[in-house]
Amino acid sequence: MRSVHRAFDVLKVLELAQQPLRLTDIAQRTALHVATTQRLVGVLTDHGYASRHANGYTAGPAALSTAHAFATTSPLRLVARPVLEEVATATGLTASLYVRVQDTRVLIDRVEGGQRPHYSLPIGERLPLYPGAAGKVFLAGDPDNDLGKIADELQPITFADGTVLDASAIHSDLQRIRDNGFATSVDERRFDTTAVAALIRDTADRPLGSIGLTGATHSLGDVGAGALPADVRRAAQAIGSRVPAGA
Repeated sequence: MRSVHRAFDVLKVLELAQQPLRLTDIAQRTALHVATTQRLVGVLTDHGYASRHANGYTAGPAALSTAHAFATTSPLRLVARPVLEEVATATGLTASLYVRVQDTRVLIDRVEGGQRPHYSLPIGERLPLYPGAAGKVFLAGDPDNDLGKIADELQPITFADGTVLDASAIHSDLQRIRDNGFATSVDERRFDTTAVAALIRDTADRPLGSIGLTGATHSLGDVGAGALPADVRRAAQAIGSRVPAGA
């Protein structure tokens, strides 16, 4: 089992790197011995989950097959698609669907509204849970999470606009999200990008994913005071109520 966990740790490093990595780089990022890393990368390469290049290793093509299988069978994605299309058309914004994978969020679907985004996040992209509205709701939405402890572990956070948050500011932000039931982000991950998001829960109140609406900061203004929070919360509720129990 330990080898399986280590192999997934190596695969995660390759997925997040977005460039070829040498064995020594992978070993350093996974805190594994180079010899162990070499064996694990060899197994992943044999099965197509890693690829060897002249300048290092990357994630392999088998990951695309796995992603396709998920995209075509995920009850959440299948149920959410028409809701994403509806809310994107109604608001003119980009509607995105995320799921949590450990300490990251992964974009699994997206529908663009009338306002063409100046940047489109690739499907399958992994992002941190903080910053970003669609990630923050995972942290704040779990009532068992100690927000103060999370804030201490995350600090400091630097936004795209240069704003730096200490533990106190992060804690206040997460508490506000928990109280309001939605999250906003303004120029946090990318400059001139504003988002509002809500957590998707099933009928048993278990978190399934998150839905976010994204647009240009210069055209949206104060999203927290407008209709978008209610729009995204309704969309999240609509998706959660339609996902089969236990899915």
